[in-house]
Amino acid sequence: MAIESLQALCTAMDQVALQTWRRLEDSRLPGRRFDETSITDSNLDAMRRRVPGLLIWQSSQSNERETGADWEWWIGDDNEGWLSLRMQAKRAYEDDTYAQLRHGGADGDSFQYDTLIRGCDADKGYYPFHVFYNGWPKGYFHPGTHWAVPAQWNACPNMRSYVECGHAEPRHYGCAIASSHDVKHLCDAQDPSRYSIVNLLSRAVPWSYAFGFPPPKMNQEHRWDSRIDRGNWLDRIHGTLVVLSERGGASGARDAAGHLHQIPLDRGKRTFDLPTYVQSMRRTAPGFFEPSTEGEVPAAQHTVIVERPPKRKRAPRR
Repeated sequence: MAIESLQALCTAMDQVALQTWRRLEDSRLPGRRFDETSITDSNLDAMRRRVPGLLIWQSSQSNERETGADWEWWIGDDNEGWLSLRMQAKRAYEDDTYAQLRHGGADGDSFQYDTLIRGCDADKGYYPFHVFYNGWPKGYFHPGTHWAVPAQWNACPNMRSYVECGHAEPRHYGCAIASSHDVKHLCDAQDPSRYSIVNLLSRAVPWSYAFGFPPPKMNQEHRWDSRIDRGNWLDRIHGTLVVLSERGGASGARDAAGHLHQIPLDRGKRTFDLPTYVQSMRRTAPGFFEPSTEGEVPAAQHTVIVERPPKRKRAPRR
């Protein structure tokens, strides 16, 4: 089963990001607390309900400790190959840091982000990302805005500030992504602010941007319009991930937003032989997945499949 469109997916991701912002803002009230696991569970359930064709499985068993991944996206199809995004989730805390980035790694790795990176290989289409869950009251960092001033704003392909940007607003960073390579670079530095919200958001974009930035020239009615579904959208997603991970990070992808579909790619650097657990999931209905063999134990507790819709055939001319 394929999703209807990237437009629908990205729109839903923005809606869930706004919902996450509200939850995290509310969590600052006495007696309310949400951890990364409960937020991820809620967000993926909301995505399932909002996006027809989005396939999501949850498993009681996973290799999360060995992979460092809280959930995993698989994007593509059997003909053009698959891309995998392994995601590690961290929420903002009241001390203005992502405190759980200090979490230790597995098998001798110093930190969990080291484990996540070690388990990925861009030559095979595996990319490590962090998703940051955010939310705080308006004016918390700077009067009159939700933005974490002075963090760098990377969400505008026209390179405008958070004040002038028409492509996103600060609360779309309720779910923000950054390459785990950038996260490691910042967190390994001996800087007192290395875990700070301001520091890490400067390398992030709204999580919907993993599927390609909004076009510089916007449709006034829709932030995501049908243009995002034109052409080979797997190439555009692949190009976006390459830039975010290897060629400039969030600011590099922002600067290249108008031609992410033209980034030079090696389409051989994708996965064409899906892991056993993904193959098994695709033979079952989405929902709860119980592995029957060791090889079917998934890399993360949640697995999300975004399959490309088949190309429409042109009607023959008469």
